[in-house]
Amino acid sequence: MTPAPVLDMRRLRADGVTWAQVQRLIASGAYVPVFRSVLVRRALLDDPEVRAAAVRAVLPPGGAVCRDTAAWLHGIDVRAPGLHLRPPRLQCVVPPGTARVRRPGLQCWLAALTDEDVRDIGGVPATTPVRTALDLARYAPRYLGLAAVDAYTRQLVELGHLVRRARELSGARNIARARLVLELCDPAAESAGESWLRLRLFEAGLPRPEAQISIRDGGREVYRLDMGYREARVAVEYDGEAHHHMTAAQQTVDEHRRADLHRRFGWHVIGVHRGDVLGRRNDLERTVAGLIGHTGVLLARQEW
Repeated sequence: MTPAPVLDMRRLRADGVTWAQVQRLIASGAYVPVFRSVLVRRALLDDPEVRAAAVRAVLPPGGAVCRDTAAWLHGIDVRAPGLHLRPPRLQCVVPPGTARVRRPGLQCWLAALTDEDVRDIGGVPATTPVRTALDLARYAPRYLGLAAVDAYTRQLVELGHLVRRARELSGARNIARARLVLELCDPAAESAGESWLRLRLFEAGLPRPEAQISIRDGGREVYRLDMGYREARVAVEYDGEAHHHMTAAQQTVDEHRRADLHRRFGWHVIGVHRGDVLGRRNDLERTVAGLIGHTGVLLARQEW
């Protein structure tokens, strides 16, 4: 018999399954615990229908999932580094006048949502991509909110739609914060790391870099740079762990590519990693400022 894609641990316990048996099931690697009380088959963790079934098992009556959980259902995960390796917390809203549900592993807020704000996903009420992107821009730390908005505008919604919706929410809590995130948004960003990197340069007071610069030879694109400054021929690229630092061969490819860009096209390309962007040192900002000839005052690095 095919193993069930989703198991409710509370139901298992009610049916007489012991806690030790549940732990052995998790230890086998076949199932992953989600939302503290649900098990999902590891092989199906990215299946949208299975994700929805996991949420249905624990969503409070009358609630709609929001923020990180809604983004997870939409197929977008822009949580802080390390957290993407685990399923998200269950985050939901319930209508005003309803008692907020309080239990471990659940974050619940009171919010009035219109029909325009909610969509059914696999039988689960969830905030729409537009509402979810705006909520993350309003409430998530700025670097995570920007990565979320970049991802949503690249895949699911138009930036103009978000701007208009933000205007309609004039006076709403944290909406000014969301508007700044929308001003910084760039749908061309291809990863959360690129979004964080662009924000670092902005917060230092440096000019906004151009995204996805195409380097062409005889009309044919030979390279594409994450972001940079054309006049100075300076580019900055975010080197994620999976594609740039897992093996020595990956690092060698990057070195040869950047050497070729410098030799043939005159571009100076800086490769940065997570520690350069999320750490406390501002070597990145000072290096970029020197290479592009920025003479203004560099602002102190903000803590994320």
